[in-house]
Amino acid sequence: MDDVSLFAALIGGIIVLGVLGDFLFTKTKVPAPVILMLAGIVLGPATQILKSELFYDIAPYFGTFALILILFEGGLDLEFDLVIRQFSSALLLGVLSFCVGVAGITLVCLTLFQMQLTEALFYGFIFGGSSPAIILPVLPRLSIPKNLKTLLTLEAVISEVLTVLSVIIFIKIRQEGEYESATILNHVLAGIGISILLAIVSGLFWSRFMGYFSKQNLAYMLTLGFILLLYTLTDFLGGEGAVTILAFGILLGNSKLLATKSQSVLAKINSTLNINNFELDEVVKKINAELTFLVRTFFFVFIGLLFDFSFFTLEVFFITAAILGIFFISRTATINLVRPLSPSLRSAHISSILSLIPRGLATAVMAFTLLESSVFSSTLLLPVVFTVILASNLLMSAMVYYSENRQRETPEENNTPENL
Repeated sequence: MDDVSLFAALIGGIIVLGVLGDFLFTKTKVPAPVILMLAGIVLGPATQILKSELFYDIAPYFGTFALILILFEGGLDLEFDLVIRQFSSALLLGVLSFCVGVAGITLVCLTLFQMQLTEALFYGFIFGGSSPAIILPVLPRLSIPKNLKTLLTLEAVISEVLTVLSVIIFIKIRQEGEYESATILNHVLAGIGISILLAIVSGLFWSRFMGYFSKQNLAYMLTLGFILLLYTLTDFLGGEGAVTILAFGILLGNSKLLATKSQSVLAKINSTLNINNFELDEVVKKINAELTFLVRTFFFVFIGLLFDFSFFTLEVFFITAAILGIFFISRTATINLVRPLSPSLRSAHISSILSLIPRGLATAVMAFTLLESSVFSSTLLLPVVFTVILASNLLMSAMVYYSENRQRETPEENNTPENL
């Protein structure tokens, strides 16, 4: 078999495996990501069919592209009313979970592994937030209420934004020697403000434009190009691309609903406006779902390809185990603190919420960014990062399997008024 035929066979096999993984989840409750990551490990470090070193340079680019599509699809699927109702709980859970996680990981690195304060803090910031690129594809398949899915989607995005901001800001602090707390707060608020403003302006413009154009050929390709440019513009202006793309997807997916609620205002602007012209065509949504599935499938295989068996040293194992322990402790603590304030959290068994601890490519990208900044050098950082990514995803899969089977055995718990 020549190289071209082998390449075609690999691509076809991965796509089929992705479809089978989705099907198996409905039957066995084993999430597709773990199957795809194990496939990546088999194709890469285990058999050397594909050389893992070749993929390190493209990791940030492919990871960003996958994240953009996954966030956009996640936004399209969210209901605006639920987003508004769940935002305060998601913000509290995301910020609290991140802060407690950072504090716990930093403390463990300082006390158990005798790291310097700077290195321990970087470990805390890098591992503080979960990965929406991994969590968002799993959420729609969990047997939990829609309002809880919305809350956990928003929390995952908030958590990742905090990870990226904290690492970048701390690198600047180390490079410049000082960075006032007021400056840090202004930087964070300005970034989020820019993101939300861009999402609102672009969402209003594009929903109006797509009302006419979404039934035409290449409408989705035009939208894809637009969201990629929007992400780039957000980054250029100092905003957070993840926030912009998610908010843009929410506005576009709910454009008809929002236009209906503001019909009287729109009538004053232009009496000829038709509310139906604000609705995104279902064909565009289906094409986006298909492309997102394709990219998501290769994304999980890609994570497996980046793994290296040389990472398995005793020191890496102990650090990874300690960090994973902090994930569960910090998440349990924050859920129990926020639970009395959120009916959505009270309505679900804690195992389904605890399972959403995985770290993903954003964690790896921040590790690469840190090492390239020359703030400090560490031979342990990348091995720990990729071992934590793999282990946290395996643990997520095991807990999702347990949670889903528990839900199936006790369906009466899902029939409470809060869940309907």
